[in-house]
Amino acid sequence: MALVAAQKIGLEIHIYPRTQCKMFCACSSDFLHAEANTNVCPVCTGQPGSKPMSPNMACVVAGLQMARTLSMDISASPVSTLRKHYFYPDLPSNYQRTAEPLATGGKLQGFELREIHWEEDPGQYDMAKGVVDLNRSGVPLLELVTEPVLRNPSDAKAVLNDTLLLLQYLEIVREEAPFKVDTNISLEGGERVEVKNINSISGVVRALEFEFERQSDLLDRGLPVQQETRHFDEIKMKTYPMRFKETAEDYRYMRDPDIIPLNVGEIAVPDLGNPFTILESMCASGAREEDARAIVSNRDLVFAYNRVASGSNPLFASHFVARDLRGELNFRKMPPSFVAGEGRMTQIAAIAAAWSSGRLSNQSSTSLLRSVFEGRDVSAELRTTEGVFADEASLDRVAAEVISSNPDVAERYRKGSTEVINYLVGLCMKKLEGKARARDVVVALRRRLG
Repeated sequence: MALVAAQKIGLEIHIYPRTQCKMFCACSSDFLHAEANTNVCPVCTGQPGSKPMSPNMACVVAGLQMARTLSMDISASPVSTLRKHYFYPDLPSNYQRTAEPLATGGKLQGFELREIHWEEDPGQYDMAKGVVDLNRSGVPLLELVTEPVLRNPSDAKAVLNDTLLLLQYLEIVREEAPFKVDTNISLEGGERVEVKNINSISGVVRALEFEFERQSDLLDRGLPVQQETRHFDEIKMKTYPMRFKETAEDYRYMRDPDIIPLNVGEIAVPDLGNPFTILESMCASGAREEDARAIVSNRDLVFAYNRVASGSNPLFASHFVARDLRGELNFRKMPPSFVAGEGRMTQIAAIAAAWSSGRLSNQSSTSLLRSVFEGRDVSAELRTTEGVFADEASLDRVAAEVISSNPDVAERYRKGSTEVINYLVGLCMKKLEGKARARDVVVALRRRLG
């Protein structure tokens, strides 16, 4: 197959923010667990004469938090809600409410962003059964749109992973259904093809890989790549034609006369910090990226990491929080907020400090950590670990005494028989009554032996 010179990829990431109600009515936003067509009202079922509420403020604030973290330009003008007209069984009013951009510009993973806006989700249509469930109709969405500057599926994966990290850190996304993605891809010499409603990051990667192969094959054979919309089958890992792509004019956009424009620039949004800055700082200080990303996905875990790192080192702290602490939380089905209490966190940080310094064994540390999760105060047990081991001066004194008493063994070490140091370590440990770490004794002996 001939090498295609270039490909351009863009993403439209439809995010489900964490809200209790739908976008323009007071119905519950639960569409995953409720019985079909129970969370509905005249507004979200498109009944004639029904009037929508103002946009769901929880969704708007979530969009503004994302926009500010990504250094996007917040709209200085009032943002209007629009009607996007098209006809499908899951759209009872025959138009979808969407909005003008609440913010534009900015970057994610170094790639330029186009905009972010709110909109409502359509219902769910089961084509095989011919059944429509309108529980999802009107559920809030935030759509984050990239410029078509991604060059391969790996770029798309990086952008989506960082989007998920941002949403988790800000705590504004529904964990059970964070987002769905529309992606478009065009190769040099072909038209733009859009693939709709992909529900996983791995699905986006596979859909792009399939489309690259499909479009490359058409162009190699001198056949046109037509502008169209396609569906991705996540079981067969293939895309299939849905319809020829509409243009913006086909949707007949108009401002919704029932909804007053919103001055988003006047809405106060708390500053929750920047997860990417935190991630970069952690990795630069020595934390493993895999552990650091797991920690940055939750602000309570970031708090725990900072407390633990203050008494140990970034590598140990990141591993402890990402593996041991999260392991206990997950096993007990507890939220990370469990560790945020001052008394509990003080004990956890003390366990980590004793563990990292060697004053506690792995087994003892794990046992004490579990005791904290079970509600027991382990402060007294932790105090017994303080001052257990000999200080550097004592180690140096004992090492000098042992070497002086065993000159023949010391000489053998200096001539290359380095294994004899184990004998000297044993003599030192006996003198210290076991109140030392073997590795510290070795350091003291080597320093004396030259």
